[in-house]
Amino acid sequence: MLRLSATLLLAAAMVAQAAAPAAAIEASAGELPIILTAPHGGDESLPGCAERTPVGVRFVNRPDAHTDRLARLIAAELQRITGRAPYLVIARFHRKYIDANRRAEEAFGDPGCAAAYAAYHATVRAYIDDIRGKHPHAMLFDVHGQIAFRDAILRGTRYGSTVKALLSRAGAPAINGPDSVFGRFAAQGYNIVPGINSAPTDHVEAKNYIGGHTVEIYGSHRSDGIDAMQLEYGRDLREGAALEATARDSARAIAAFYERFLRAPPVAAKARGATPSARRNIVENAPGLS
Repeated sequence: MLRLSATLLLAAAMVAQAAAPAAAIEASAGELPIILTAPHGGDESLPGCAERTPVGVRFVNRPDAHTDRLARLIAAELQRITGRAPYLVIARFHRKYIDANRRAEEAFGDPGCAAAYAAYHATVRAYIDDIRGKHPHAMLFDVHGQIAFRDAILRGTRYGSTVKALLSRAGAPAINGPDSVFGRFAAQGYNIVPGINSAPTDHVEAKNYIGGHTVEIYGSHRSDGIDAMQLEYGRDLREGAALEATARDSARAIAAFYERFLRAPPVAAKARGATPSARRNIVENAPGLS
């Protein structure tokens, strides 16, 4: 029944995508229990959708430059490393029309924008439900950009709440241990906020970057969610040649996290088509993996 429901939801998401303007979203289903979302990297206009006007506590209408490309590059490198693709959802529309990381009442002001917003979130929801029907554990990484910490990567989990299930089964090492994503970032030489020695539930995630609407509505603190983490990349890590290096290192960090905390036991993995050579590839491309 759960598998059938996921199939129906995927079909519903396809209908929502079809109803939205062609430039609204870019999406592809994957095989890994990982979803990459990028709500703020788009630069396309939307016919029939007027620009937003200020509403809410923190109104921002500029894009997170190059985060759409960053998400694509991470996805491609993850597929190269693991032999399997992650799920990917990217907003193509400019943030001045729709902010997909806000509640609908703050995301847009023109009814003509509603179809694109609905298509984005229907796709994310369908992918989550599809993954939940196939994998015991999963993770959503919401890719963003920020300028407050230009050379750093910020973690946003709403003080650990959106990774409630992960913390319950694997503890703090899944968030700040050597095989966590941010543990890998630190080992690769990146500046990270908060620091690796802080507890996941300490209220030390950077102000205004603790995790937005996406991780809040899809995180594992909700009964129909999965573990979810916001990744905020500094501007210096998204410009020029740095972008590709950032994507490559991010994919390696996520691959190591996948191997340690998400991958199904060998028997189950084999049943789902994972080969020994693919698992060796993960190890070879994520140095230090134990």
